[in-house]
Amino acid sequence: MSGERKNRELEIVYRISQAITQQHDIPALLNDVLDILETEMGMPRGTLTLRRPDTDIFVIEASRGLTHEEQRRGQYKLGEGVTGRVAETGEPIVIPDIARDPRFLNRTQSRTREKVAFICVPIVHQRSIIGTLSIDRPAADEASLRHDMNFLRLVAGLLAQAVQSIRDQIAEHDSLM
Repeated sequence: MSGERKNRELEIVYRISQAITQQHDIPALLNDVLDILETEMGMPRGTLTLRRPDTDIFVIEASRGLTHEEQRRGQYKLGEGVTGRVAETGEPIVIPDIARDPRFLNRTQSRTREKVAFICVPIVHQRSIIGTLSIDRPAADEASLRHDMNFLRLVAGLLAQAVQSIRDQIAEHDSLM
């Protein structure tokens, strides 16, 4: 891995940690993180899903590269498609070419069958899967895709604690009211 790439990733982690300390609103935080990933990684499309409380349904809460209608269609049950499978197993999935993989549902109906890679990682807080983070990226060699997957796992780990902390603050506030 080049020194330039390491420095870029370090800058991304720094900017995400800054967003985490400054945001106290989940949608704003998720959008900030996707903005950073879009500008710094050049991802054409990205989504963050969160589990609806007390259900097994994961809903796109923030996205880049999707219309409002496409985002609205992004709901996944445990085990359904790639996102649902990652949510069910807690294991990341890398698809080198979505056009050749039947697990990829294109639930949002936002993609043509272009040659693009898809990486989806779980967002896990205290062994509970609370969401997923996924990106499209240009097709690449397996080592590059694996590296990007590991980097997204790091980002997801940062997000997990932040999202849960905001949820806990909201629940505490609501109980006091």
